[in-house]
Amino acid sequence: MPLTLRLLNGGGYMRRHDVENILRHLYVMQCVEIVGMSNVGKSALLRLLAQQDVWVQELGEAAQEFLPVYIDCNRILDMTEQGFSELILRCLQEASPKLAALPELVNAYDMLVAPSSDFQVPLSFSRGLTSAIEATPYKLVLLFDEFDDPFKLIDARVFLNLRAVQDRHSSQLVFVTASGRPLTVLNQDGRHGEFAELFSHRTWHLAPLTRSDTELQVRRFMTAFEAPFTSADIDFIYQWSGGHPRMAEGICRVLQQALETATPPPNEPMERWRFHRTLAASLLEDDYLARECRKIWEELTPAEQSELTGLAVADHTPDRVVLDELLRRHLLHRVEGRPQFFCRLLAEFVQRQATPAAPAAATSLWVDTASGQVLVGGVPVETLTALEYKLIQLLFQNLDKIVDKYQIVTHVWGESYIDEVDDARIEKLISRLRQKIEPDPTSPIFLTTIRGRGYRLVSG
Repeated sequence: MPLTLRLLNGGGYMRRHDVENILRHLYVMQCVEIVGMSNVGKSALLRLLAQQDVWVQELGEAAQEFLPVYIDCNRILDMTEQGFSELILRCLQEASPKLAALPELVNAYDMLVAPSSDFQVPLSFSRGLTSAIEATPYKLVLLFDEFDDPFKLIDARVFLNLRAVQDRHSSQLVFVTASGRPLTVLNQDGRHGEFAELFSHRTWHLAPLTRSDTELQVRRFMTAFEAPFTSADIDFIYQWSGGHPRMAEGICRVLQQALETATPPPNEPMERWRFHRTLAASLLEDDYLARECRKIWEELTPAEQSELTGLAVADHTPDRVVLDELLRRHLLHRVEGRPQFFCRLLAEFVQRQATPAAPAAATSLWVDTASGQVLVGGVPVETLTALEYKLIQLLFQNLDKIVDKYQIVTHVWGESYIDEVDDARIEKLISRLRQKIEPDPTSPIFLTTIRGRGYRLVSG
């Protein structure tokens, strides 16, 4: 029968787009690997795919043909072939009363736990899995969560065994894995590659939550904790989290705590906007949010880290291969044709990685990205406007380098303003900034003009 994924009014759960596309493959018994950055929601998606009612909502009566089995690899007792095999047979018994009472599966499990020889482990595992397939009318869908370490650390024999069973029962057994990188990247050993071939061309790069799903998550938080968030607050949460579930949760907590202590509460739109600007510094200093950013950062290769830090540098020449990978993994997305960070929180974190070390000289200029302050000789200058701050951020990221007028327009105003902002408008902005940062604006020592080429910021 043809697969028709039914859309229900009002949804009912998040990640509907992901579920629909993955089920299209599983319906025709094609293995799928789910790949995504740290804590983007891979585990939540697999637990969602393990719920029979989700299958019923999407497949209707056809869902009765499938038995999804959630396998959390964090439950492995020992990171060995025996430990991995034991977990699979244990989860099969937990997934269905019929399987739990199946003598062949129970006997195979007992023999695997206490084998008479090393040879008995793969033999018992194969027998147990095969008996589960043959004893039920279901098509088994094994959902392997936290698959990174097992695939990297366990001998390939267990994965070759898994593949052999799947080859024999390809119409009744299918796999889904969740990991930070594609399997071919996690382990490049040829024997592991034979298992990875099952997922060829079916890598689902998991994106952060959509705006509507993020709002659903925030509203659940509001209900659970009686948080009085407004629509402007939800926009703020989405802008800073980009739909990353853990970041959104952390921002909700920081926002709620700030609102509880605010006197008076910021009720008017302009008050709320100023409140959000002040709150930004708290987000950057929050340990929980910093850890989430660092986890993503530490998953990156040195080339990927370099590409992300290079986004803030005016004369950076992008590595197209690395850039495409970052876009594919949803760490970046294109806005008006230019790559941008998927969320402001990660952008600010990466900017800190690229920011020069604080100068020791007391007469120098320094931009504190955490507080948004500009310091001259250790003393904060007059508060900058949004355009002034964008300009000095750009110049500071390119300290001692020439920044031309095209770069200033695209970074400060945006690429869509390239034909609207003339030289006089740029020079006026430069002049206003000098009035605030220079000891003598008529004889600038920090923000200098390089005639015919652009401007350069020196720290002093």
